[in-house]
Amino acid sequence: MYRTKLHIGFRTFKTALAVTLALTIAHLVKSNMPIFSAIGAISAMSRTLGDSLTACRNQLVGTVCGCTIGCLFIIIFPTVITPIIGLGIIIVILIGTKLKIYFSIPLSCIVFVSICFYDAGSPLFYAFSRFFDTSIGLIVALLINLFVKPYNNRRRISNIFTHFVQALPEYINERVINLHYPDITPLEHSLKMLDEEIELFEKQKFPINHMRREVFIYLHGCKQLAQRIYDELNAICLMDSTGFVSKECYDRLKELHLCTKKPERFSDDEKTESDIVLCYHLRNIIEAYVYLQKMSQAPDEESIEDLPVYHQKHK
Repeated sequence: MYRTKLHIGFRTFKTALAVTLALTIAHLVKSNMPIFSAIGAISAMSRTLGDSLTACRNQLVGTVCGCTIGCLFIIIFPTVITPIIGLGIIIVILIGTKLKIYFSIPLSCIVFVSICFYDAGSPLFYAFSRFFDTSIGLIVALLINLFVKPYNNRRRISNIFTHFVQALPEYINERVINLHYPDITPLEHSLKMLDEEIELFEKQKFPINHMRREVFIYLHGCKQLAQRIYDELNAICLMDSTGFVSKECYDRLKELHLCTKKPERFSDDEKTESDIVLCYHLRNIIEAYVYLQKMSQAPDEESIEDLPVYHQKHK
């Protein structure tokens, strides 16, 4: 029998904490609809602060839009029947589309229908209570996401870069020394992961300091370097003829620990067109690799400014 290891992630803990605090605050202020405080807390507890802000915006805009249209609809049509509800949904969707609040439209429709069928008192009272209680949950979740161990994938990005750099010697040895054409698909997958993680890094929006934007720009520049290396490596893997490396180029590769073996011969005596093309792409790899290596020297954001920036040099 296999045992499944139960893992409780930190976001799970933060969601439970946000709901607990939101319900506690709702109880202290004698909220009329505390369930919406819990729903607001759950909705706003996203992985990054940027995602939380987006969720808060969608919840608030959707609630306000649905409440406003619902209350106006009840005033115009005191007796609610099913066909009128359908007409109201069309209006809500059209207004939401006109205002370009696409992600809030489903919630606006739900709130609109809720107001139309609310028969426990004034629709205005329901609208105000729902907005107030939802706001409690959203604010609590946002603050928790900001101050309680905020998500930061900076180390994960560095690990992907490190893995990318460490994998290069194997591919270069296989192509340049063994004269084979290796499958570089794993490097392509690493680049896709970098794109996703760097995009996620930008959405985090914290720690809130002037360095955050500089770090994002630096990481994006390093991603461009990795992409350049991949493109050059892919180019020599698509050559019709393998070609031979020059002694100068090999010495540089060996110095950078990108080659661990010696080739059967060098191309210095009789250079063919394939030899020239091979060395051209290898020199480009070397140049980009030297800059990318510096990534390991920047474990924190404070040291970013001390590193050379490849894309500035090549403007």
